[in-house]
Amino acid sequence: MHYITIIICCSFLALCFVVSRNVSRFKKTHGQSRESLLERESEANSVRKADISTLPYIEIPLDTLPDTLSACGHSGLADELYALAGKKILNLSMYTNTDLKMMYGPANLDTLSACDDAYADLILLLNKIGKTLLEANDVSSAEQFLSYAVSIGSDITASYTMLATIYADQHDKNQLNELIQKAETITSLSGRTIQIKLHSIKSGLK
Repeated sequence: MHYITIIICCSFLALCFVVSRNVSRFKKTHGQSRESLLERESEANSVRKADISTLPYIEIPLDTLPDTLSACGHSGLADELYALAGKKILNLSMYTNTDLKMMYGPANLDTLSACDDAYADLILLLNKIGKTLLEANDVSSAEQFLSYAVSIGSDITASYTMLATIYADQHDKNQLNELIQKAETITSLSGRTIQIKLHSIKSGLK
């Protein structure tokens, strides 16, 4: 199995992730009556501001992720990663804006939205870094970045398929099975696609 086939698809799949993320949020409200939506929105707008200082913010482990991007001639990606490390990051993709206002108050919405945007930026960047490192034939570093992306809940299809391809080329069935189990917990629209692709990669092992 060759990495080049997977790499070619990465940019397209990353774009699909952005669309899927927005569609998933829309589907959470689809089917509710207009009256119930307006009622819930009105209720959410009256919620008092809550303390969000103890939420499970994501901290990028710059001390453990390999510092190989500059050596590959991609110091710009390293700069992006360091810039994101200075932001507050939360995965809130499972919630609508109304959900967030209900839980934490409308006064926190802008802050929480920024945290969620930073999360989307992070997993897209990790996917891009993984692809870049594979193109540079630095498989070990690519594996570390992609594994980290999966560990923080990324649902970008390409991140899973690149990582699965690495495991398949290493004939590491245990890691591949663990990755499939992780994919089976994904509840977003991309979850089923990821599972199908991983099982397809696994079936190619001899």
